[in-house]
Amino acid sequence: MADMKEEPKNLEAEMCVLGCAYMSSSALEKVCDELSSDMFYDKRNSVIYDALSELKKRNEKIDSTILKNEIEKNTPINSVGGVEYLSDVIDSVVSASNIDSYIKIVREKALRRKLITVCEDIEKNARVEDQDTNDLIESAEKKLFTVTKARKAGEFRTSREVLKSAISQLETLSKNDSDVTGVPTGFYDFDKLTSGLHPNELIIIAARPAMGKTAFALNIAVNAALATNKAVAIFNLEMGAEQLMFRMLSAASSVEGNKLKTGKLSHDDWKKINEATSELGDAPIFIEDTPGITIGEIRAKCRRLASAGNLGLIVIDYLQLISGGPGYGNNRQQEVSDISRSLKTMAMELGVPVIALAQLSRNVEGRENKRPIMSDLRESGSIEQDADIVSFLYRDDYYTKQVDNPDGISISELIIGKHRNGATGTIELLFEKNISNFRNYVKNVEET
Repeated sequence: MADMKEEPKNLEAEMCVLGCAYMSSSALEKVCDELSSDMFYDKRNSVIYDALSELKKRNEKIDSTILKNEIEKNTPINSVGGVEYLSDVIDSVVSASNIDSYIKIVREKALRRKLITVCEDIEKNARVEDQDTNDLIESAEKKLFTVTKARKAGEFRTSREVLKSAISQLETLSKNDSDVTGVPTGFYDFDKLTSGLHPNELIIIAARPAMGKTAFALNIAVNAALATNKAVAIFNLEMGAEQLMFRMLSAASSVEGNKLKTGKLSHDDWKKINEATSELGDAPIFIEDTPGITIGEIRAKCRRLASAGNLGLIVIDYLQLISGGPGYGNNRQQEVSDISRSLKTMAMELGVPVIALAQLSRNVEGRENKRPIMSDLRESGSIEQDADIVSFLYRDDYYTKQVDNPDGISISELIIGKHRNGATGTIELLFEKNISNFRNYVKNVEET
């Protein structure tokens, strides 16, 4: 039985990689591009790799004498097994045709060794009693994720490679009858303007309190989950998971929120609730309601969800309630800036759109025209810089104290103040406050 303590390695594959690199300039190019000296288990092979790499950089022709001389510039030839071992490496292959397979073996063994090192480090840290458990878990997940990223990591892609991928995407899009190429929000005019929410994007939805931003975000989350059947992660730092679910139930069933609070439901209400329960129960929505959660904890939880596959959207309510962790003191502006940047980085790292709600400063209240503008973003100008889309929710009736219609519906404006990849503008929606629901505003002919 093999020794369980023996580290993963394939010394023959290491020799063959170097033999191919010695034999063929194109193989040497691949080896230098895809491997590094620390990926070789045998230190002798690391030294030979470094020598071959240096010769490649200088565009020198390579033979056994030149290679031996290059090695001896830094270390005695006996430290790599002498001329005899160097000859064994050179003679290890008769053709460079299998170079890709050899490289793959060396990379896989190196990654396994790295995984072992990371796991040993995690175990060592876990045995230290005075370390915070949550910090340990976050650190462990981050270290494991670096191994995952290393497995998928690549170098520069040529224009030909990127074009091939881009054309493939274009062909897929051309077969799509819809103009929505990203995650659909369910709001037609918004989707028309943005073509949906796309991977790597940070979308900010900002508003003053009571404008309905949580309701709007939940509407988008439910619509996206049902339309795509992909997981939607919701982080709410302001209310509990059950409160959120009551809001989603109210919107999905059209049963007023006040009735859900009191439980005073009619037979017809219960019928609607049961239908909505069936629909929402099948939706792949995941809710996290830990108060004071840190940006690191959010990243860790999203990585874990993404590793299970099929993550489609992340929703955070709201940005200014996230903790950046210790070390900021009273520098809240820097903390919010770092959180904003971390959210954008997370969107790119996981390849999903991230919606972050944000509070606006009180400056809005001091103006005659209370429609939000970019400078109203509270505590950090970097939010505008990091975001791909910055939108604002505004309801004129909130400020004019206009009496609602008997059915409790008012017109809400979704103002797109920044759109990195498209147009800006204002979209009108209908807000049903009593059931925490936004819906598309279809104007009558007389109104247009």
